[in-house]
Amino acid sequence: MKLLYSGTAFIEPMFPNMPHNVLSVSTAIIADFPRKHRTRIVLKINGEGHIQCGLNTHIPGMRCMMISKKHMTSLGLMTGEKVFFEIFEDPNPLGVEVPEVLKALRAQDEVVERIWNKLSDGRKRTICHSTMRIKNIDLQVERALEFFEAERAKLVQKGKW
Repeated sequence: MKLLYSGTAFIEPMFPNMPHNVLSVSTAIIADFPRKHRTRIVLKINGEGHIQCGLNTHIPGMRCMMISKKHMTSLGLMTGEKVFFEIFEDPNPLGVEVPEVLKALRAQDEVVERIWNKLSDGRKRTICHSTMRIKNIDLQVERALEFFEAERAKLVQKGKW
């Protein structure tokens, strides 16, 4: 992975009463990234972890990387703690693994594949994350097909289908 930036910062709460914490970096730093603020990244904190994420808007002049409660716990981090962090360019431009169910649907159904190819990376991430949360494979297929049909309907409405 290509190192884009390293430095230190304090872990801050994203918003009061929310489980996510953030590390913030200046937009001036992000300006040198390959796809600027759209670059998908892998975040390592104190030399540990492999957090795939994006760069979110935070406060004016800053971008942030969200750190879930799960990652805070697994890395032994505390809100308010000063940490060393490294930002790497994610070698997977989608920023998430595509579940086997979606790979199979795309391989078996040319309509699903056509819809997939028209989706933005953000919409692709949405269906990947949604599918991974469902444990039952039959339900994964059902929900994925509902998603693709809804996306096809949007394309029809926009005159792109």
